[in-house]
Amino acid sequence: FVYLSPEIGGQIALVEAAANIVASGAEPLAITDCLNYGDPNDPEIFWELHQSVKGMADACRVFDTPVISGNVSLYNENNGKAIHPTPMVGMVGLVKNIDRVIPSFAQHAGDKVYLVGKTGDDFAGSELQKMMTGDISGVLNPLDMEHVHDYMQRLLNEMQAGNVASAHDLSEGGLGVGLAENLFKTDLGMNVDLHDLSAAQLFSETPGRFVVTVPAEKVAEFEKNMGDDAKLIGEVTNSHWLEAHLADAEINQNVTELQKLWEEAIPCQLKSKD
Repeated sequence: FVYLSPEIGGQIALVEAAANIVASGAEPLAITDCLNYGDPNDPEIFWELHQSVKGMADACRVFDTPVISGNVSLYNENNGKAIHPTPMVGMVGLVKNIDRVIPSFAQHAGDKVYLVGKTGDDFAGSELQKMMTGDISGVLNPLDMEHVHDYMQRLLNEMQAGNVASAHDLSEGGLGVGLAENLFKTDLGMNVDLHDLSAAQLFSETPGRFVVTVPAEKVAEFEKNMGDDAKLIGEVTNSHWLEAHLADAEINQNVTELQKLWEEAIPCQLKSKD
C-alpha cells in the first residue's frame, strides 16, 4: 500500500494497528514504529519516506495516539533493488474492564452478524490483485480517517457496554477471509446475505472494517448507537458451514476445510518450487 500511495499507505498502517486494538475491546493509546526503506539519497525513496511518515503523523493526530518511540532501518535492498517502503506500527491500548475483553471468534448460534464500515472497490495492493496478476499496481482510494475514528470509538463504546460478543478486524483478504477467520476454532457457522456485494468485493481490502457478532437481545441498542456504520448481514449458525449469498455468486464452504487451507498455506508456499 505504501509503495503505491505513500501518504495513504502510511494512514492505513496506523488505522490497521488501531483496528487490531479496538477489535480486542481496548482503547488505542500510543504507538512505536520501525521505518524500513531503501536508500534515502534516492529522491524517490526519500519522497516515499516523507509522504508515508506524513500520513502516519496525520492519522496519529486523528486517533490521538502519540509516537512514543521508534527507529529506522534504511538502505534496505534486495538484489540491488530497494525494498517496498515498510513502516511497521506497534500500538498499545488500554482494556478498562477485563470482563469486556472481546474474543475474535464467534461465540453463540443465533447471534447476529454485522459488517462495520463500508466496502469499496479497494483492490490496489490487495491479496486478490497479487494472486490474480502476480504484481501490485494502481493507486489507493482516499481514506476518511475522521469518519473511521468516529465509528471505531462508537464500536468500542458498544464493546465496553457488553453489546458485542465477538469482533474481527478486516485486513488481508477482506471480508471473505475475515468471515472465515471469525469461525475458526469453533463449531459454528454463518449464513450471510451480501447481495449488495460482488464476489470480487468480498475480497476488497477497504481499511477500517470489522465483522462483529451481537447477541439478539443487544441488537436494538447496538443498531441505535452504530447507525448506518453497521450493517446486519446475517446470523451465526450451528452448521459449521460458511454460506454467503452475493450479487453474482453463492458460497457454501465447510469451515473445517477452510481452516485447514488457512493453516497449511505457509507450509504449502515453503514447499513450492516457485
